[in-house]
Amino acid sequence: MTTYRNIHGRAIQSLATDPTTSVAEGQVWYNTTSNTFKSVLGIEAWTSSAPLATGRSILGRAGTQTAALAIGGYFYPGSPEVTTDVEEYNGSGWSEGPNLNVARYGAQSDGTQTAAIIAGGINPSPPEFKNNSEEWDGSSWTATPNINTARGYVGHAGTSTASIIFAGRTPGPSTSNAGESWNGSSWTSGPNLNTPAWGRYGGGTSTAALSVGGTPPATGATEEWNGSSWTTVNANPVSRGFRGQAGTQTDCIVFGADAPAITTTQGYDGTNWSSKPALGTARANTGGTGTSSAALAFGSSPNSAVTEEFTQSTNTITGAAWAAGGTLGTARYLMAGFGGPTTAVCATGKTPPNTGNVEEYNGTTWSEETNVGGARGALGSAGTQTAGVIFGGYPAETTTEEYDGSSWTSSGGMNTARGYNGGAGTQTAALSFGGYVAPANQTSVEKYDGSSWTASTALPNGGRQFATSGAGTQTAALAAGAIFTSPSNNALTFEFDGSSWTSSNSMNTARYGGGMAGTQSDMKYFAGSDDTKSVENYDGTSWKTDVSLTTLKYNIGPAAAGTSSTAFGFGGGPPAISNSEQYSAATSAGNIQSFSTTV
Repeated sequence: MTTYRNIHGRAIQSLATDPTTSVAEGQVWYNTTSNTFKSVLGIEAWTSSAPLATGRSILGRAGTQTAALAIGGYFYPGSPEVTTDVEEYNGSGWSEGPNLNVARYGAQSDGTQTAAIIAGGINPSPPEFKNNSEEWDGSSWTATPNINTARGYVGHAGTSTASIIFAGRTPGPSTSNAGESWNGSSWTSGPNLNTPAWGRYGGGTSTAALSVGGTPPATGATEEWNGSSWTTVNANPVSRGFRGQAGTQTDCIVFGADAPAITTTQGYDGTNWSSKPALGTARANTGGTGTSSAALAFGSSPNSAVTEEFTQSTNTITGAAWAAGGTLGTARYLMAGFGGPTTAVCATGKTPPNTGNVEEYNGTTWSEETNVGGARGALGSAGTQTAGVIFGGYPAETTTEEYDGSSWTSSGGMNTARGYNGGAGTQTAALSFGGYVAPANQTSVEKYDGSSWTASTALPNGGRQFATSGAGTQTAALAAGAIFTSPSNNALTFEFDGSSWTSSNSMNTARYGGGMAGTQSDMKYFAGSDDTKSVENYDGTSWKTDVSLTTLKYNIGPAAAGTSSTAFGFGGGPPAISNSEQYSAATSAGNIQSFSTTV
């Protein structure tokens, strides 16, 4: 009789607890605690990830699930309708990269995050159909020889030095089946596809490619390329165009479609098509890249930034997310906030009018505590639930108060009265920076030692009104977002090392008055004056998009607590709100299943 040992070369282990280390798919063990046989099974699923900084559709793509490019794209309605925007994805979020030279949508692209090519495309400005080709070296885009037939909505496969394009929409408009190949220096015409179409999606290499679907008329026609000719094979059961694709000629997935948006995902094994788990969000004209077991979908029509990851694994993956927390007893904005996600303090703020109300959070509910000495709003804060400090306030306060977890005590006043000031640090080593006193922004920075304030190096760039967004320590702080005449300045970021300020990379979205939680090298910024639910994460060098909030939106002056991975935001307005939200990082756990031994 064949046994498990005969097949696998080892006996079934008896374990009191399930293994916590990596386990191969199909490995079996007996859990003596639950008296059941168990195994790890493979699972396929889409998981939400951080959105694009700029939502758009019909965009180019390149790279992998953890190192991708989103290239160009289309806005509807928009002015302009087309963009040169390029974003880079690192497996957790998107950041702005160098732009294309020629704005376009409906182009196709391939390669890696550091070596890609894009060809063709459409721009409403004449000439509408583009023959431009550009190459990406990881730092900039360079024009290369043009393709022979100007077109948009083209299919593409290969690398930056060996690729093919096929089909598309040409002037007329007409439907094309023309093919071209790129050898790293020039484009050569032919051979052509068997089925003309535009909106075809493709993948694979320049000698083993796959072309599927398209319109008009809508088709599921599938063709394989062997390096010299195209062969018609089993058609995709969904007759649509503009589908996202990831993988190779013999192992790929396709997802979404042209309008109306769909969630359908299908896999191809080189012969047959099969159903796969559906996307979490219906998509039209989406971008896609990666492999059949680790794919990335991003963008959708109209102007969606939504991003999802497809994973084939023995682990159940739960994506990062924000979830609603307890409701404040007093709705407010422009308040002080400090502590952790289960030990937060919300003090003062505008209801309006200003309030001196104080509440503490235990991870579930808020409770009333002793009020501060005077009602005020738009102030800085630092510290923990049992050792906090608040300082300043609008229109012009120098007041400083310390909190010991039950009562407030007045302390030494700041040297420069101000409101809307940023805060960082602890009760005995705090930092106040920027702010506003009519009629001008403030550049002054002060350090607190637990009893008195001392002037420090001023902020650059003419001061920062609404610099309530600050976090970190007295010797490693971060300031981001402000109000300036120039919108681009509203995205500026500065690092403080205890003695001087250094300019760093700007945020993806210019705004002011958002909440910040974390450290100088791992900081989360959320909500703010841009009236969105958008979130960004700073890694000590650059900002990347992060998973969006669920309810907080127009949120000037929310308070924040916790770290980047446990960020907690509450309040905001106007009008004043009482919402709170908790961030949870992505998790991964083995897909362990019990099974019956009945025969």
